[in-house]
Amino acid sequence: LTALCVLCPAVSDEYRVTVKESYCVLEELEPDKVYKVWVMAVNYTGCSLPSERLPFRTAPSVPVIETGRCTILWDSATLRWNVDNQTPMQSYTLEYCRQYALEGEGLRSISGIQGRQQRVLLHPNENYLFYIKAVNKAGASEQSEAALISTRGTRFHLLKASAHPVLKLSEDQTTLYYPQDTYTERGDVVNECPSVLGELLPMRGHHYWETDVTRSSAYRVGVAYETANRDSLLGENNTSWCLHCVPTPYSCRFELLHGSVQSDVFVGEVPSHIGTLLDYKQGRLSFYNTQRGQLLGTLAHCFTQPCHPVLGMEQPGSLKVSMALEVADFAKHS
Repeated sequence: LTALCVLCPAVSDEYRVTVKESYCVLEELEPDKVYKVWVMAVNYTGCSLPSERLPFRTAPSVPVIETGRCTILWDSATLRWNVDNQTPMQSYTLEYCRQYALEGEGLRSISGIQGRQQRVLLHPNENYLFYIKAVNKAGASEQSEAALISTRGTRFHLLKASAHPVLKLSEDQTTLYYPQDTYTERGDVVNECPSVLGELLPMRGHHYWETDVTRSSAYRVGVAYETANRDSLLGENNTSWCLHCVPTPYSCRFELLHGSVQSDVFVGEVPSHIGTLLDYKQGRLSFYNTQRGQLLGTLAHCFTQPCHPVLGMEQPGSLKVSMALEVADFAKHS
């Protein structure tokens, strides 16, 4: 006696498998698909009538953690992932551990996640490995590939809703554009610096990031309280702090601003990247020419509220924020 197992996808041809056992392993099925299966017994006289057709759904496809879209701060991270063909009843399980975990520490798990992002509290200055699984009624997908997340650095995204109307953001929300045609149309506007906020930085520890300024000659980079007046120029009130780049005929001049000009810095070489260190514990905001490891200036302040990073441009161009894997050595010892 043999058995004939018949598999039928919802909209496709039938597949038949002949087995001698009272069970059958069905392989190479597509993830998150509904199939119908029925069985017929077979001997030398012929086939029996088919059994009742049983519908079932396969487990979901494997999600992918998109490290470039994750937000990473001093003691937390917001993980974001993508998956093909998400269904309404699908949830996720996030698993993680320290990269160099102590023996017996094991994986930590957060299950029942409904969306495609999750914030996790972490230890500062540690490397973590994250994995994600999709779950439906049929079971869980395979574990995703590991994503390395390090709280030694800072990664944030620019907030589209906060951008001045003349500015544009890249799709990954890390690059700010001030188009030439828009600037030309606003030729009669003076003393303006359209800006955008980054994600709020919790008032713990320190945060370090770098800004590519090669495509902008007149800009401001800094931080502001959530309560800062956006109608006021960055650095020209008591709730925001910034480094202001002012072009000169042969190079540029930097101003450190908080309410007024705190100091001027003249440089012979125009920096291509500006490093920014916001240290809540030490009460300082420092700016660096990352090429030279040169401190451009520091604003000392006892911050009483969490700050948003802020980028602003006075002339057409672009600014791009990027994550440093950890605080640069020259910033640690300045």
